[in-house]
Amino acid sequence: MDIILSNIPPVRIGNKNIHDCFEKLFDEADNIRIASGYISADALIELKNIFELNNKSFMELIIGMHGFDGFTKIQYESAKFLDSFLRNKKAGEVKIADIFKFHGKIYSFLKNGSPIACIVGSSNLTSIFDNTNTYEVDILIEEPETILKINDFVLMLSNKACISFNKFEIKNFIESDNLKLDGYSGVERISKEETGKLFNNPSNISFIIPIKADEAPKSNLNVYFGKGRINKKSFIKPRPWYEVELIVPSNITSDKNYPKGIISVYTDDGWKFRCKISGDYAKNFRSHDDLKILGRWIKGRLENAGVLKTGELITDKILNDYGRNNLELRSTDDSSIWLINFGV
Repeated sequence: MDIILSNIPPVRIGNKNIHDCFEKLFDEADNIRIASGYISADALIELKNIFELNNKSFMELIIGMHGFDGFTKIQYESAKFLDSFLRNKKAGEVKIADIFKFHGKIYSFLKNGSPIACIVGSSNLTSIFDNTNTYEVDILIEEPETILKINDFVLMLSNKACISFNKFEIKNFIESDNLKLDGYSGVERISKEETGKLFNNPSNISFIIPIKADEAPKSNLNVYFGKGRINKKSFIKPRPWYEVELIVPSNITSDKNYPKGIISVYTDDGWKFRCKISGDYAKNFRSHDDLKILGRWIKGRLENAGVLKTGELITDKILNDYGRNNLELRSTDDSSIWLINFGV
């Protein structure tokens, strides 16, 4: 038994983290059973990818709280997608707790039909695939008697207190705006008053940055579809759904007024985070503290507008349906602070 901590400064105690432990055990196992109170759409898509890329044979996911607390449409569609994928491959399914709310977080890993380890603690499925500023505490359990009991509990939970996702009926979805950045490290929420004041001020410099929708994957908004990263062993880690990098044309970056290095950006819908402009001829435009921040902001707008489903390739049609295929980057009185607009 060992403790797994987020190790967010200043509370650094150990060197194990939930991401590394999950990947190691996922690599070793052939069957995986997960029971998580809450999920996010991107976590489900990444779970599907990690299962497929690493050629696992079975996975069952129990969603413990959303059957009572509700789904956003994006969460529901992603769960439906994962369930259909597993069923079509005859490799498992998604289930929903319907007798009582289940707030636990259990990850049970099996090899040749026998449990080899479990992770139990505070980490929802979302925490496995994302680095938020929430401190999580989990326990890695490898004692045979205990992991067998935990796996038996998950089976009992599945069989007696859950229904299959394809039998789950939903009438109304939770309304959702672009709150995918709430609680995200390196991001601040800005009031409507401050946002309005910033964007109503005149600007001396403005650039229109095209958003390239590649029909072929691997770059720009579609980095997610590129080749996954392989660790020192054999585990293949998919690129995160929200990882994004914009490639800015040289006719823009060659302008002497185009910013370089690290800048703070304020968005038209009230967020503040840092971006990094780097690479040959300053062509790379990305979020600085985490590559997923800019992607959460751009793709979140497309998802909430109903033109993009989580895990879907972004095409010119999707951007046309949204009503915009570019970002406006505007200067302020402070050369280190810029405004970006993706409104329609």
